[in-house]
Amino acid sequence: MSNSSNSLFDRALHYLEELVAMPSPSGDEANVSRYLATVLEGFGLSTELQPVGPRYNVISRTPATQETAALLLTGHTDTIPVMTGWRTDPFRATSEGERIYGLGAADQKGGIAAQLAALEALRAEGRLEQANVLVAFTPDEEALSDGMLAFLAGKPRARLVLLSEPHFHPATIGWPGKALVKATVHGKAAHGGRPSQGVNAIEQAAHFLSALSAAAVPEHPNLGAHPFVSLSIKGGYERYSLTVPDRCTVVISKQLVPGETKDTVLELVRKATATLTQGHVDFEFDRPYYPPAEQDAGNPAIQRFAALFREVTGQPLSLGFGRGVCDGDYLVEAGLTTVSFGPSGGNTHQPNEWVSKVELATCAEVYLAALKSWCVI
Repeated sequence: MSNSSNSLFDRALHYLEELVAMPSPSGDEANVSRYLATVLEGFGLSTELQPVGPRYNVISRTPATQETAALLLTGHTDTIPVMTGWRTDPFRATSEGERIYGLGAADQKGGIAAQLAALEALRAEGRLEQANVLVAFTPDEEALSDGMLAFLAGKPRARLVLLSEPHFHPATIGWPGKALVKATVHGKAAHGGRPSQGVNAIEQAAHFLSALSAAAVPEHPNLGAHPFVSLSIKGGYERYSLTVPDRCTVVISKQLVPGETKDTVLELVRKATATLTQGHVDFEFDRPYYPPAEQDAGNPAIQRFAALFREVTGQPLSLGFGRGVCDGDYLVEAGLTTVSFGPSGGNTHQPNEWVSKVELATCAEVYLAALKSWCVI
């Protein structure tokens, strides 16, 4: 790397170290949001802490930010909770070879750190004040995406969104959606010694879930096919009772491809109830709900970003489609062209999460080039 690239990486690494050291599981992101607001204010950006329950969105603008920003830089501030199995301190960014370990290092504090380093570098050149850029760091993506929904309620506009999820090879431009169904199977209580006099809700739920797991679901050329996934089941009685259970509740997730809706999901769920020999099932949709998102790789804004990536790296930008939901679903639904591009690594949502040093540095360079190319008037 050149001296300037080394400097950019060093600043990205600094911010990553600071961010990893601040625990921010979903629901407890306030401290990291306050830190980010302080950093952005230090860059001379007008910064707002938008309340999202007990947490905050961090929304920043320059004096030159217009009603439609050239770029929106965004990422989520929350992580999953810490879990057992870490061999390093999850709240210390630990460098080993070409990897940096730490909770959230890839998902997605590395991306935020690279964005901060790019903004700082543009400020050092005296050009940040003239940049038509909007910045939004949001909480709760690992839960219900309440932060992004609150931000989008203000109807922000941008010609391109760079979402710093850990998608580097490839960058992603589409994601499945998700519907969450709560199904309650109703049976009939009876003495456990005379089960034929009742209807066992747990056993009927087993028939229902077995049929649902075998349901034929639509397949999409870019987003694949996504089966129903049972997430939880609860039946019987809190205290021991030799009684046939009269109720069993299951929570089921169904990721959606374009063409699938709540109505098509409900139709498949209802078909699965035909396997019940007795009893009946009630259904309701629960949060979160994500609409599926698919964008055309030929979109001019996406192609312009791909050309910029090639200019910076000398390599073509690979474009693909994600396997899970993210804030990108809501951004695209809001009419915002979005590329999910950030430094990736490994073990996301697992112990010993890590981010690539090379990709952290490259993303910071590409973000800085994008700011110069798109935003500076």
